[in-house]
Amino acid sequence: MADQKRKIETIRCIKNLQLSNTLITGLDDAGQAEAIAQAVSSLQDLAEQWN
Repeated sequence: MADQKRKIETIRCIKNLQLSNTLITGLDDAGQAEAIAQAVSSLQDLAEQWN
């Protein structure tokens, strides 16, 4: 993932949501990083709605 700030924020969300560390590893793969970031963002939005 090229944007370091976004990567750090995505990692923080992955940890807060208690998702698999495999997703963090996937952020280094250009082919997967954007899809992972979008999925984590969607999950974060859902988590915020439930709380």
